[in-house]
Amino acid sequence: MWNGHYLTFKHRIVGFSAEQKDLPKLKEVEDWLEKEKSVLRAFVAGVSSSLFVQRATAILGADILALPYPDSRNLELSDNERIIASDIVEHQRDFVRKGTESRLMTRVNNEQLSAFDQTLARQISSIYPRNPLNTVQSYDWPGAVCRAYAFGDGTVDWSNADELQEKLDDLLKERKGTSLTITRIARIYDQKFIFLLKPDRHRFWTRSIALRDADDILADLRSQGF
Repeated sequence: MWNGHYLTFKHRIVGFSAEQKDLPKLKEVEDWLEKEKSVLRAFVAGVSSSLFVQRATAILGADILALPYPDSRNLELSDNERIIASDIVEHQRDFVRKGTESRLMTRVNNEQLSAFDQTLARQISSIYPRNPLNTVQSYDWPGAVCRAYAFGDGTVDWSNADELQEKLDDLLKERKGTSLTITRIARIYDQKFIFLLKPDRHRFWTRSIALRDADDILADLRSQGF
């Protein structure tokens, strides 16, 4: 919100104005836009016909006018929907523009893996609250990460795990011709343990992917009678 001197702009700008007596209403709009900026940016990324086509930040006036602004100021989004919106803004927009040069294609770090674990465990434990899913000791190899989880407490013996590296390369990647490579993920169920085995790029370990993995795991558990 601007309440200062006269301004001119070199390029196009979208805005709306009000009389001095209505400044509190403008302030209310500004506060709401700031609060919901991540969700609104994700909304624009989903509906804009200009974003990703021209410059990275180029959108149309119609995209601004299409932004939702409910009377209740409540978008009525679930926590999971906000996770998806956040990942769109923080990761997917960049991935669409830059592909292999984006941050999603860098090696996942411990903080990102921890966020993935928390999202996955929360989602599955909401269905199995009596024996919630917990993260146990995991393991990683060059190019691959295996996250281990257990319903309740548990430990995993990773001795001699280094010997699996060559087999993991064959399991996770398959080359079809000279220009197409298929990347796989693996879900392994062993009594009360669940293992997720994937490449070590961040794109496979975002929070929105954790929601998808949780859905797949829950479907597997149901088909197995749990």
